[in-house]
This record gives sequence, structure tokens and C-alpha cells, in this order.
Amino acid sequence: MNQTARQAAVSAAKRCDIAIVGAGIVGLAHALAAARRGHKVTVFERDSQPLGASVRNFGLGLVLGQTQGEMRELAQASREIWLDVLLKAGCWHKAQGSVTVARNPVEQAVLDEFQALRGDSYGTRLISPAEVGAFGVPFDNVTGALYSGDEIAFESRVALPRLVAWLAEVHGVEFVFGTQVNAIELPNVTTSRGIWQAEQAIICAGHDFQTLFPDAYAEPPLQRCALQMLRVANPGITLGPALMTGMSTLRYGSFAGLESLAALRRQLDATDPVWLAEGIHLIVQQVGESGELLIGDSHRYGESVGPFNAEAIDQRLLELAESLLGRRLTVLERWQGVYASGPGGYLVRQAAPGVTAVAITCGIGMSVSFGLAERVLGATLA
Repeated sequence: MNQTARQAAVSAAKRCDIAIVGAGIVGLAHALAAARRGHKVTVFERDSQPLGASVRNFGLGLVLGQTQGEMRELAQASREIWLDVLLKAGCWHKAQGSVTVARNPVEQAVLDEFQALRGDSYGTRLISPAEVGAFGVPFDNVTGALYSGDEIAFESRVALPRLVAWLAEVHGVEFVFGTQVNAIELPNVTTSRGIWQAEQAIICAGHDFQTLFPDAYAEPPLQRCALQMLRVANPGITLGPALMTGMSTLRYGSFAGLESLAALRRQLDATDPVWLAEGIHLIVQQVGESGELLIGDSHRYGESVGPFNAEAIDQRLLELAESLLGRRLTVLERWQGVYASGPGGYLVRQAAPGVTAVAITCGIGMSVSFGLAERVLGATLA
């Protein structure tokens, strides 16, 4: 092969229709949406594998928590895609919904009001303490619960690498790991491993909104949110649905505006102001064949967030879970997650000609990314 032919081959190897920055769930969702439309896709990831917020969460596709309207529609669309992808990629998952338990009359009042006003829209139903007990929770610890059948569960740290492999094998998506994208001026995508050429680019860089086109994220200004989570050994129970508590209703848009939330805030503030100050609530998710439990979480916001977990917060989360489940729990792992935070559920901006910046601006990337990617690609390639 002469030098001209060799240069042409190298150039072709570094050319794609759509370049995607970031191999978290937002980037992978956009890669799938683009590949299904017949485009040659290259995904650039600075780490050797997905290590950000997308593998540091519950692995919960939450429909119930999304605000009625657009966000819930995105979650429902994402749910259908998740079920298809998880099956085809051979990933463990379950579609057994969620149970939001009330531990006292104040929390029960929130669930009662939600069901009366919005239950028909969300397809939820109230269940008795005895029915909660069938899900592995001692029924004497709760006054009742709200059941939703829409939630799906998977193990993020396992599912994302398998999704990467499936996208590469089945859809021909090229992944370039261990590579930092330093600049994009189409057709050139300048990286730490050379220059690629692309017709379009989509930036899905998670909470890194300062490296590429920071002006696209400037208004409204974004923050970072750090959360603490735990993984504990299987305590000898089987949980089908994901478990949440009445405290979780303070964090999700579907419950916003309920009059009963004011009493819940007052109760938590009187009990211990740390609950509200640190954004602590409780989700318990059982994952994989081992039956280990993922427990969390807390929420701390700032322009920058430190890497140090507070043991007092971990202890509160652990004690909440032990109290709810009526069992002692053995911690296997502790970690911190970080994600972008801002008003609204997501941000989509035209950062430059042919370059789109996409960010999930709250902790619902696993719940809405597939639906959002379909919308973004539909608009971008129209």
C-alpha cells in the first residue's frame, strides 16, 4: 500500500457520521438512536469504561416519580426501550414496579392525597400493610403503601458494559475509550489520540459542563450534586419491587404541589433537620442473582463537590433501611455519585454548528435518557 492509500485508509478509519462524547447512559442512548437510523457512530470516553453517575445509581427506571406530561412521557418511552435493550443485550433485569411505603400517618396522608388526585393518571394503587409484608417488609413497620407497576430494575455497573458490547457487535458503534475530546470544530473532533472527522457531534459529558462549550451550559447555571450510597449483603429476603418511603415524595416532581407535603416537611424538620438539609430519603433496590441491596441516598449541591463522604449520613441511611426491613445489614461498599443539577429535567442546546450539548439536570438519567435521545435525534437529523 503506497503512502497516499495508507493515509486514505487512516482517514476513513477516523471518520464517522456522528461523534458522541461520553459513554454514560445519555451517550449510549444517543448512540443507539443514531445507529438505528443508519448512521456510523463513534463514541469517545475519557475513562477505560463507564465510571460516572451512570454506574453509581440504583439501576432504577422510575416512571412514577416523573412530573405529569413531558417528563413522564420520556420515562415511559425509555421504559419500553430499556426492556427491549436489556433482553437483547442479555442483562439481568426485572419489571416488578415500586412500592412507596408510609412509616407513619403523616407519610400515609401524602400517599392518600396522591392516589386521590393523581392515582388514575399514574396507574397506582394503595396497598395494605399486609400486602407490603408480602414484598419482604415487616408489615408492623408501615401504615400502608403506594404501588406502581411501571418501574424496572437492572444492575447499572453490569448493564452498561454489556450495552456497550451489544451496541458495538449488533449496531456497529465504534467506542474509543481512554480518550479525551479536547475540541470540536466540525468536521474535526480533536482528541488526545488524534483527530477524527464527523458530520455532527453530540456532547453527553454528564457533570463536566466546563471542558467543551461551557457557554452552552451557562444559563441557567448548573451545579453539581453529590450523593452517598451503600451496597449491603443479602439479608435473607427477596424484594420484587424497588422500595421507597414517604420521604421520597419530597424529591420527585409527580408529588409536587400536594398540600400534605407541608406537614411531612414539618415532621422531618422537627425530628432532625439533617434529613431536609442533606436531602436524605430512602430507596432500597435488590439487584442481581446475589440479591445484594443498593441503599441511598443523600443530596449535597455546589459548584464543586468534595470527594469525602460523611459517615453520619451513611449511618442514617443504614439505620433507615434496617428499621424498614427489620434486619441488621452488612455494608459491602460505599461510594459517592455526582451528577449535573439545574432547573428542569434536562438541557439540550445547540453549542455550535452541528454540535448539540445534552445534559440531564437531575438524577433521572437512567429513567429518561432513551426517550430523550429519540427526541434529540429526531430533531437533529430532521
